Amino acid sequence: MQNAHALKARFAALIFLLGALSGPATAQLNPQRPDAAVILHRMEKLDVVGSVLYIAAHPDDENTKLIAWLANGKKVRTGYLSLTRGDGGQDLLGPELGDALGVIRTEELMAARRIDGGEQFFTRASDFGYSKSAEESFAKWGKEKMLDDVVRVIRTFRPDVIITRFPPTREAGHGHHEASAILAREAFDLAGDPKVFPEQLKQGLEVWQPRRLFFNGSTWWKKDLAEFAKTDADWHTVDVGGFDPLLGLSYTELAGRSRSMHKSQGFGAAETRGQQLEFLHFEKGDKPTGDDIFGGVDMTWARVNDAQEVQQDVTALIAAYDVSAPEKSVEALSQLAAAVDALPASRWKDHTRKLINGLLLDATGTVVEAIADAPQVVTGDSVKVALNIITRSASPVTVSGKTDVPLTNNTPWTMPVGLKAPVTPDQPYWLEQPHGNMFTVNDPALIGLPVTPTELQVGFALKFQGGATVTGKTPVIYRSVDRVKGELEQYCEVVPPVSLFASPYVFMVKDTNAMAHFGVEAFTDLPKAELICELVAGWDFKPARQELGSMKEGERLGATLNVVPQGAKNRALPYLRMDVGHAGPTNLTRRVIDYDHIPKRSWYTRATFCAVPIDVKVNAKRVGYIMGAGDDVPQALEQLGLTVDLIDPKTALPATLANYDAIVLGIRAYNTDNALKSLNPMLMDFVKNGGTLVVQYNTRSSDMVLPDTLIGPYPFSITRDRVTVEEAPPTFLDPTNSLMNTPNKITPKDFDDWVQERGLYFLGNLDPRYTPLIAWNDPGEQPLNGALVTCDYGKGRYVYTGISFFRQLPAGVPGAYRLFANLISRRNAQ
Repeated sequence: MQNAHALKARFAALIFLLGALSGPATAQLNPQRPDAAVILHRMEKLDVVGSVLYIAAHPDDENTKLIAWLANGKKVRTGYLSLTRGDGGQDLLGPELGDALGVIRTEELMAARRIDGGEQFFTRASDFGYSKSAEESFAKWGKEKMLDDVVRVIRTFRPDVIITRFPPTREAGHGHHEASAILAREAFDLAGDPKVFPEQLKQGLEVWQPRRLFFNGSTWWKKDLAEFAKTDADWHTVDVGGFDPLLGLSYTELAGRSRSMHKSQGFGAAETRGQQLEFLHFEKGDKPTGDDIFGGVDMTWARVNDAQEVQQDVTALIAAYDVSAPEKSVEALSQLAAAVDALPASRWKDHTRKLINGLLLDATGTVVEAIADAPQVVTGDSVKVALNIITRSASPVTVSGKTDVPLTNNTPWTMPVGLKAPVTPDQPYWLEQPHGNMFTVNDPALIGLPVTPTELQVGFALKFQGGATVTGKTPVIYRSVDRVKGELEQYCEVVPPVSLFASPYVFMVKDTNAMAHFGVEAFTDLPKAELICELVAGWDFKPARQELGSMKEGERLGATLNVVPQGAKNRALPYLRMDVGHAGPTNLTRRVIDYDHIPKRSWYTRATFCAVPIDVKVNAKRVGYIMGAGDDVPQALEQLGLTVDLIDPKTALPATLANYDAIVLGIRAYNTDNALKSLNPMLMDFVKNGGTLVVQYNTRSSDMVLPDTLIGPYPFSITRDRVTVEEAPPTFLDPTNSLMNTPNKITPKDFDDWVQERGLYFLGNLDPRYTPLIAWNDPGEQPLNGALVTCDYGKGRYVYTGISFFRQLPAGVPGAYRLFANLISRRNAQ
């Protein structure tokens, strides 16, 4: 496995490079072919020998305006190092949280870089949620491990300039933000020291000392930054709003498209035009000469040993380029390739050769694709693949092999290829092992990479006019046509023979005997299928083994287990597996991420379910749920034996609302559904007539369909207050309130074993008619009382909560279920 990973890592850079500046923001795997002007733009990058690494904490922290300007205006090699994959955040697209959200946000960052021309890197840090200090972040991650990763990326990418998005102080706000700046400053000094992380040098890296470090200031940090910058000579101002005639876009238009890839976070951005100033403060290193942040840094081939011929060839290549006939540059590109090949080994040599390879393909209109006849192949099975190559110019291109095959202009050449799938499925490399606050990555060659290429690859070698050869591997893809969306592409994935999944995953066991339900999906014909459940002390699962018979490819069967707690007081996580008589793992649950703006991706977890013993009473029977940004709370409420109906706010009427004991609004509902503006008066009438309305957290932002002062029966405001320490002890402010007693007596024990946080976006400026029920605080801070607020209104009850039920309920936290059962209870019920 280690060797396979190392091999994949070597091909990763080429694939990411060829994806840069892909054009439209679609999930097409093959980038849009560049036009003649863009080819010239890419040629001009060969003339700039310099690089910049931007460092921040999360996906969407990066300044895409600055990255687009650096990569396309200054034409320096530009990278973004995000400490985390954003897996601890929220999701505006759907219910994905945790690792699933990390997969989405990783792909969103890669989509952004394909547009703005940057490259993407990560550390091994998992986003454990909001942090209020760098100290807390380092305590969870381990500062030395984080420094190891940041130094590794610096030594790998070898930037001349490092830019941080945040200051290394509490002014950064989020503790992860502060930590990113501290790590950048320390790694700046350490990356050039051979005594620091010497094992990296044994693994093939070399020390590297960046020239200078800047802090990219912003008006969120200081409102009057433009005036403030005039008082300090170390502030440098750059205009990132310039227009690039070769791209036909300003850098800020490019940046707007790039930032809009962060769709899970609701960061759609305008494609602005005109002057846009960015402010960079010199922090350490050698000071720039003049106003240019690169002043004093040699950005030419003169900095590379024995590269005089390369510089001459690059200059001649650009000067002779014919925009009406890019293929005329092929011989010059071949000459340049030979000069680069003659250079001593270096990472800049490798990077330049990859640029040249891409230009040879682009200038001749050459496309290399490996097309599978199926969207997936099962571990150990074979798949038929067609290696398709076409060149669309008069410049000769030859397929190299045992027998060279000259290609005919604009005539496809196809070679059938039989591939056998490995015995392990495609899996994001950082999720291959169980993890805590740091992902486990056994192969150091993978640390820093955003993803690795898929398991299925087809090699190729092409020879161009002038003698240059381009070798590489192309991922195997599957192509289809949708009548509405048009041509669609996805990676041909390696999948296990079968997937097991619990429905639901968390199973709250209220009684002494309950039934758990499972699905079994076959990805190939299976001669037999036997479901096996392991034994867990204190629990009895019957039957432990059950025959399901043979299965056909694509067939899905159901199975049940009788779950009997035998005095168990703790949750059980019994592992499941199948005996199917086929190669490959049979103990996995396949999870699929499928959104239009990013490639379809699968990831896998061990097949299990979570059985949780719970003592809970419920006096409501029917609940209506209005979805917001997306969560799994409705499925969790069904665990309480409730009938839960999803309500469409566009068509809801008072008569239909009256059928429910309680109505619950999903997270960020007032941020995401315009229909709530007209529905809100009906919801208030529902409460006035005796109903219970529970509103989960919203954010106070420009996308709210109503001002926060108007969404409840009486005024309040939504703040940014939150409690991030999940163990923070609660203080009951009104312990006799019925919501704390009926039908379940809530005690401090109900707040044990919570995950990630207590809550977020609490209320403030409460009208006196509201009653706050719980106060919490993070260490060293004042108590906050806006997490759970209620009032009587007419005959009914209104509840607003910033408690993170959307995390606690899917995680099977018993106390969260007991408290939520109280919140949806009928006001007059005993």
